[in-house]
Amino acid sequence: MDFFTEADQEKGYSAEDKVVLGSVIAGGVLIVLGFLIYLIASPQFGGSLIILGFIVSVLPYGVISFLKNRAVNEVEDQFPNFLKDLTESKRGGMTLLQSFDSAKQSDYGRLNKEIEKIHDELTWGIPFPKVMERFSRRMSASAVIQESISILLQSFKSGGDITKTLESIADDSAQLRETIRQKDSKIKQQVLIMYVIFFLFVGITVGLYMMMGELLGLGASQDGALQNVDFLAEGEGGTDNFCDGSIMAAAPLCTIAQIFGFVPGEIDDLSSDQAEEYNYGQMAYYKSLLFVMLMVQGLCTAAVAGQISEGSPSGGIKHALIMMPIAFIVFMYTVGFAGV
Repeated sequence: MDFFTEADQEKGYSAEDKVVLGSVIAGGVLIVLGFLIYLIASPQFGGSLIILGFIVSVLPYGVISFLKNRAVNEVEDQFPNFLKDLTESKRGGMTLLQSFDSAKQSDYGRLNKEIEKIHDELTWGIPFPKVMERFSRRMSASAVIQESISILLQSFKSGGDITKTLESIADDSAQLRETIRQKDSKIKQQVLIMYVIFFLFVGITVGLYMMMGELLGLGASQDGALQNVDFLAEGEGGTDNFCDGSIMAAAPLCTIAQIFGFVPGEIDDLSSDQAEEYNYGQMAYYKSLLFVMLMVQGLCTAAVAGQISEGSPSGGIKHALIMMPIAFIVFMYTVGFAGV
């Protein structure tokens, strides 16, 4: 996928927009279909479709944003080297066209494709300022490159020494990239702290459920440590089983428990005698509540890590792909299957 295009040269939607729009539409269809199935036929299957719909809607946008940020960083890393080589070519007596032709032979990674575009446009007779303005528009996601091109164009239009200008811009760009690298090094420490905090939260969640399981007797036919919990929880006309159907707000959490297997698969009715005997209704509710809290915490922590490291919450998709699967596996094997 080409992330560096001119919006005014594109007809209709770009490939990036089409992928994002298509994923949102597909995800929306799955969510609506899942909601209908949830109400009419199978809450478990319908709930699974709703979860899948959210993933389909969000994941492609996050992946594209991550890849785009990485592509911009790669171009910015090579840009100072390109300018230095361009300066040396100009100092050696080459014209701008010859300088770009020479630069095409070097390896600048993703930047090579843009250099070839600039060279081709100059070969076609398009004025240098127009060519660089188009290059700047394609690099709209990079403030570093846009600022450098702006200085270069001002010097060119005012009749300044283009060679000295290129040399100055190259030095400034290199210094800026070095500053950014130092900043990234410090930012990585902050991101590491975010990971530590999240996995600490995972440990607290697991420990909290283990304590609640012992206190409430979840998944066991014997009373828990709090033998009077029924009296304390129910009160007059109340219930300690949030999944017996009497509390509608708890229904989504109870469904999540059945989708992910937090209760035995043969338990279809969490208010049945067997479910009441082993407190499966209470277990389903508390497991799902902690699971949802864990996943939301993972998403938010990843978004903050993305904002810190790449300046955009969408950049946290790579952190989410690390945090959430690990948290999911730890939760399932320590809490999800506990008492089942």
